[in-house]
Amino acid sequence: MKQAVREREFREYAEACQARLRRAAFLLCGDWHQAQDLTQTTLMKLYAAWGRVRRDGNVDAYARTILTRTFIDQQRKGGWREESVGEIPEVPVPAAGTPELRLL
Repeated sequence: MKQAVREREFREYAEACQARLRRAAFLLCGDWHQAQDLTQTTLMKLYAAWGRVRRDGNVDAYARTILTRTFIDQQRKGGWREESVGEIPEVPVPAAGTPELRLL
């Protein structure tokens, strides 16, 4: 019973704040697709801590903190430094009998 109430409360909160979090994420990264990814990651992390966060109070502040820290972590790791290319480069096939020295 408690779990069902917890999940219902989280779902209601997530539906109410998702657009607001996505706009904040867009202000951080400047890309709507990345903002959506940041929002989903934030909501997953928030769900994991929902019981504690809900008891402590200020859920909005906690969600914004998660969002900001997630963005900073991804910037440090270079997770958003993807570049689109017109064509996918071909990977050379090693000669028969030649051991593969690198991981694919």
